Amino acid sequence: MKKLLVAMLVAALCLSTLALVAGCGGDKNKDEAKSYMKKGDEYIDAVETTWEGLEEKQTEIATKAIGGDYSAFTGEAGTALKKEFEDTFTAIGKDIDAAYAEYKKITGLDGVQDYKDYAEKMMEAIELMKKQLTAAQTLLTKLSDALTALAQGQQVDLITMMMESEEMTMLQELGDDIDKLMKEAEQIKLDKKLES
Repeated sequence: MKKLLVAMLVAALCLSTLALVAGCGGDKNKDEAKSYMKKGDEYIDAVETTWEGLEEKQTEIATKAIGGDYSAFTGEAGTALKKEFEDTFTAIGKDIDAAYAEYKKITGLDGVQDYKDYAEKMMEAIELMKKQLTAAQTLLTKLSDALTALAQGQQVDLITMMMESEEMTMLQELGDDIDKLMKEAEQIKLDKKLES
């Protein structure tokens, strides 16, 4: 009886040791999660950099238009500018989708709950980024149409049009919500000491 009890204790210890080694998903999953998180974060960094460049370009265009310089929006220059914006939106869209795919991989792993919490928060932010991108594209189309009208001598109150635009309001609100979610995700990363 005593031998049986010892054997059971040894077996129980072995099982608990295996569970610890496996770590509810094990180091393998942690390394995978870390790798996916790092790739996802790199795509998000690229999105933020491209978005900042886009905002600078929009400000530059609006400043020229308000100053009465329409040369950048007409003829070949206008066509090239429109293509530049379309290419930028496409690049942002691809990076957003790629980031989402990396974070989604984390949610499919066993264990690694802290990484999952981070990934889910980032995926929420990405869903809003997609909406923000759509709003920005719509706003740019409206801006482009208004600039074309101005270049043709029509009277357009560009500032009022932009400030009263539903898309402009949406961009600001979505931007605030995205910032909040990304700060929450960053806090998870700090609190749980997730390494990227």
